[in-house]
Amino acid sequence: MKKGCFLSVIVTLTILILVVFYIIRFHGEELLDVGTGKLVELAQQKIDKDILQLEHNQYVDSLKEFTTNYFSKLNDLDIKEKLERIEELTDDFDVIFMDSIIDSTEYDFIINRLGRYE
Repeated sequence: MKKGCFLSVIVTLTILILVVFYIIRFHGEELLDVGTGKLVELAQQKIDKDILQLEHNQYVDSLKEFTTNYFSKLNDLDIKEKLERIEELTDDFDVIFMDSIIDSTEYDFIINRLGRYE
């Protein structure tokens, strides 16, 4: 490799690294907010889709309404707590939705577990 090419690569990499650090330092919160918003939106869409796949009974509509209200209240939290609650919610729903039926005990479990944060 010629000296000119080597110097060009070093200068270009240095500039790219500085640009990345600048963006992270001065615009990192904005990027994190956008990413978190998208993550919350995707989690809500997945849960809504899973709820629609449940066998319809008296608890399905109530659960849909409760999760909608739960996600709207998440907007008031900081990023770390928001992500922790979404993780708990999706973990619980993955276990409960395995049989495609929600009964009174599962419904009460979800309401009590998520209701404690309100």
